[in-house]
Amino acid sequence: MNPEALQIYSSLHFRIEKVPPDRPYTFINMVVTIDGKTVSGERGEPVHDLGSEVDHFLMRRIEDAADAVLIGASSQRSTAKITFGNRLIRIVATRSGNLLYPSLFFDEAPDKAYVLCPESCEVKKLPSSVKIIRSGKTEIVWKETFRILREELGIERLLVEGGSDINGQLLKEDLVDELFITIAPKVKLGENVPTLAGGAPLPRENLLRFTLFEHHVVDDEVFLIYRRVRRK
Repeated sequence: MNPEALQIYSSLHFRIEKVPPDRPYTFINMVVTIDGKTVSGERGEPVHDLGSEVDHFLMRRIEDAADAVLIGASSQRSTAKITFGNRLIRIVATRSGNLLYPSLFFDEAPDKAYVLCPESCEVKKLPSSVKIIRSGKTEIVWKETFRILREELGIERLLVEGGSDINGQLLKEDLVDELFITIAPKVKLGENVPTLAGGAPLPRENLLRFTLFEHHVVDDEVFLIYRRVRRK
């Protein structure tokens, strides 16, 4: 591995004191192509080939700095061997209850695995040790969810690893404090192909403003950290 990569994100510091006490400091980590796509094949397929060895190494480094990781059900279903070690709390969000079993997501550390879903969701085949967090009637209410994560589970640093839908929902609610973005030297093309964040567009006057906090170039990949700029 390029020795320069070993220094990237080596001393991550998250400004927990800058967020309200009823939610975690929240950061998204994603790899995208030059044209902004987040998949290399079809939606719902594994994307390990999108980023390089360096990107995979840095993903683990970011995970090591978090208390918990949140992913969408599509991301959980696409990778049976997804792993977060034995330390991280892992949460999968679903509206349908359609989850992948068996999966390391649940089996690796079942006492730290959670399913997040609305009241209307029926979760089947769930391992007995996995706990359910319910929020909202038919749709997840994110501000309520984040209060539960912070106040009841003690999560101060929350990492979100996609996909596009969940990223878009959190950004729309202005619950994202930092963006870790890897730009892979690849072009995907295509209409209706997932990007970093999906959902309905924000009006011009409500665009979210981020500032470039850190940037690195290793070979042909670019690694960026953006921090949210909030007006007081």
